[in-house]
Amino acid sequence: MHIKKADIFGFGKWVDHTIDFTDEPFICVYGDNESGKTTIQQFLLFMLFGMPPKKRAGYKPKMSGKMGGRLTVDDPEAGEFVIERLHDVQNGKAVCYTPDGQEHDETWLQDRLKGMTKETYQSIFSFSAVDLLDIRSMREEELGEVLLGIGMTGSNSIHALEKRLDAQLGERFKPFGKKPEINQQLASVDTLFQSLQQYRETEGDYRNKKEVLQQLNDELGQLQDELTKSKDAIFRLEKKRQALPILKEYQHVLQQLQTYPDPFSFPEQGMKRLEQLNEKLLPLRSELSVLRHNLNEYTSKRNAIWNSFFDDAVYEQLESILEQKQQWLDVHKSLNGYGETIQKLEWQIHAEMEQLNVGITAEDLQWLQLPFSAEKTWNQLKSDMDQVMVTKEQLEEEHRQLLKEEEYLHVQKDKQQASLADTEREKELQETVHQYHRQKQMLHDQDEQTWNWDQLKKQKEKQAAAWLTGGIAAAVILSVLAFITDRMTLLGISGVILAASIGQWTAGKRSHREMERMLVSKKPASGEITENEKQEAEKTLAANDEMKQELSIVQEKLRSNEMTFLKWEEKKSGLEQRENRVQRQIKEQWKQYPFLEQMDSAHWPALFHPLKHVLELHRDKQRQEQAYEQQLQKSRHFDERIDHFFHELKWDIAGKSTTDKVKEMENVQQEYWNGLSRIDQYDEWIADTEAKQREVQQKMQVYDEEIAHLMDMAGTETEEAFLAKGKQLEEKQNHAAKMSELDNQLARILPGDDYERLPAMELPEEHTLEANYEKESDRTSRIEQELEQKRQERADIHAALSGLESSESYSETLHRFTTEQEKLERLAEEWAVLKSAKEILAETKRNYRRNYLEQAIEKTTHYFHLLTEKAYGKIYPPEGTQSFQVEARNGIRYDVNELSQGTIDQLYVSLRLGISEVMSEKHRLPFIIDDAFVHFDPVRTKRIAELLAGVSEQQQVMLFTCKPDVMDAAANVSRADSKSSIRIPLS
Repeated sequence: MHIKKADIFGFGKWVDHTIDFTDEPFICVYGDNESGKTTIQQFLLFMLFGMPPKKRAGYKPKMSGKMGGRLTVDDPEAGEFVIERLHDVQNGKAVCYTPDGQEHDETWLQDRLKGMTKETYQSIFSFSAVDLLDIRSMREEELGEVLLGIGMTGSNSIHALEKRLDAQLGERFKPFGKKPEINQQLASVDTLFQSLQQYRETEGDYRNKKEVLQQLNDELGQLQDELTKSKDAIFRLEKKRQALPILKEYQHVLQQLQTYPDPFSFPEQGMKRLEQLNEKLLPLRSELSVLRHNLNEYTSKRNAIWNSFFDDAVYEQLESILEQKQQWLDVHKSLNGYGETIQKLEWQIHAEMEQLNVGITAEDLQWLQLPFSAEKTWNQLKSDMDQVMVTKEQLEEEHRQLLKEEEYLHVQKDKQQASLADTEREKELQETVHQYHRQKQMLHDQDEQTWNWDQLKKQKEKQAAAWLTGGIAAAVILSVLAFITDRMTLLGISGVILAASIGQWTAGKRSHREMERMLVSKKPASGEITENEKQEAEKTLAANDEMKQELSIVQEKLRSNEMTFLKWEEKKSGLEQRENRVQRQIKEQWKQYPFLEQMDSAHWPALFHPLKHVLELHRDKQRQEQAYEQQLQKSRHFDERIDHFFHELKWDIAGKSTTDKVKEMENVQQEYWNGLSRIDQYDEWIADTEAKQREVQQKMQVYDEEIAHLMDMAGTETEEAFLAKGKQLEEKQNHAAKMSELDNQLARILPGDDYERLPAMELPEEHTLEANYEKESDRTSRIEQELEQKRQERADIHAALSGLESSESYSETLHRFTTEQEKLERLAEEWAVLKSAKEILAETKRNYRRNYLEQAIEKTTHYFHLLTEKAYGKIYPPEGTQSFQVEARNGIRYDVNELSQGTIDQLYVSLRLGISEVMSEKHRLPFIIDDAFVHFDPVRTKRIAELLAGVSEQQQVMLFTCKPDVMDAAANVSRADSKSSIRIPLS
């Protein structure tokens, strides 16, 4: 199978990406780390073998909702086809498209892969540098065994299974052990057997009696077998006598059953299905009849309602008149309201005029006007007069307060001047505060310097530790190289590096201690200002400042008091002028409204609103009378329109009020609306009934078609013929059932071998059965008598032995011996099963060696010979605990662990290539290698590239690498950059 192209819709970091693997068999995919090479490998494995949902979730693209792609492959048998897998389609199952346009499923793809699984593929046709690391991390004695396990199964499961079997065998038995279960059980059984022998030797004739007892048991066994055979013969004869009538009936029913045709063409459960279809059709036919009757009735009632209506113009005029009904009702309601309001206003005006009693009559209301300015003027005059009186009182109280305040401020001024501190004391306190702040700033600077030194110290200590660790590591490496290469100069260099590292580390420690001593020495000097002294000074200064502010405020208040005295005198002069002006304005209002002269100006504002209210009531009464006349005209117009409508329809209006006429018109309109509603309901019922009728007819058609299909299957044209044929089938089934019933009866009666010969059995004669039965009965009686005699003899011997074995110790020992012996047999059986399993596993491995390992080692030797330029001629596979060995050109053998890392990797690569070539005779799948040449020098890398080019002639090879030297070594093959979708051919 050859991979030609990969179209990645979305997989990990790859989205809408195409990789062309061309027709070249050897391809090198190059890219830096994290460039997506491993993702491409996983995509190829996903397309070929699928992937579980949880693992697929890890490769869902971050920037796209699609996950999956297409893989174009060329198969020698199926030709070129495309594999498509999508995460959210069929749970990630494959869909294959062949050139003929057909689609195939996952099973078809597995057939193309010949049953190859992902795990088997990775163990045979794929490996990476990680596999080499796993091999090198194992113990030396296990390396050869694990390599063999990889060749056999692709994992070390056989190796682990063999170790488990060895462990379980060791737990059960060891030839010279004491703790295993079987060893302990053998010791226990041996001890009990010796005790049992001591009890038995006490009786001289115990063995002779046991031999006689054994002989009797053998004879009883033979007699019992003869008795069993005789009774079995009697039993068979008895069963044949019992089954004879049934056998006769069985043959009779068999002859009748053979008269019916075979095969019998009739549908499965045809009679029942026909009956069920007719039962389903019967209610449908009844329902269809009911629906047709309902349809006719709905149509008739609808037409009758429609014919009972007036012309549309009548209903339109009726609706137009009734739309004004509410207006007419509102007009009547308004007329009643207006009449009541006018009467109430007349009573209210008369009552309020009497209450005012200011000399104003109802006739005066016609000419009296009270503008808005009158209220304002009256309120202003009242307010001005009130303010004049209040201001007089305030000025007198203010004069008294000014005199008291002036006296108080002079007293406060004298007290504050006596409490102030002198200037020298104030300066001393200020210096104390300043000295404390300078001291605080110095301490802060010192703390910041200490913190900076701690950070620098940690950084320096980390650098010194790194130098020391690096120096020790370099010294150790150089020392190891010195012992390996016998170059003592390297040992001297390692000592110099180690001494320099330790010296650097010691010098750093010494400088840190000196710096710390220097920082500790910078402590603040004694005799500095304390926190309490500073707070006391600040408190005293604040109290002195506060006293200064209070003295300044008192002085300012004294100046303000003097200014207030001057303002008071000005206010008194202004008040006298204002009082004269208010008196002149009051006299002017007397001239305009003569009735005010009888009242004090203080009551004028209270008179304004009651008088204004009376004037508003008078005007409201006039407006109500005008509105009453307008509503009366509207009512008369509505009455005339209704009378005209009744005259046109020639309806009787004698003795009817307007309300009765409107109610009659509403009844006619309601009947019209109800009729329309019933018509709509009938239209809906008619449509629903017609739809149901069509639905029932469709259901009946389905059942009719099924009945016709049953007739066709039975080969009949009418139901009568169908029923007749069904009855014939029923008779045949009854005979078959009877045949089965008789067969079951015979199976219960006859023994197994007689029942098996039933079809070919000839019916025996009844007298022959009786004669044979009598003969076997006589033989049975004779054997039973002889058995009874032998049993008596055995009972006598048992009685004699019971006396010898009556001791309780002997019985207990015998019971324990039997129990322990059974346990030993069970443990031995388990040990034998495990031993057999181990032998089968060993035989399987030997078979594998004989069948495949020789070919694999031969191929491995060939590749290893080429990679090492014939430096090693032969490879010897592991035997027992011995690992792989190689033979050099000079004939010296080397264990695999004696080789260099690069040579071990060459051996492992050669082994994988050899195994792949042997296994690929059936599976021609691409060989995938992921940076497995990390320990190869340029020469070896060039050789492996040439070798893989040769392998690619028979099998496609894909090499994934991030090493430029590996890419350059593969310069003669096709190369694809993992960062681009375009293949780069190299010359």
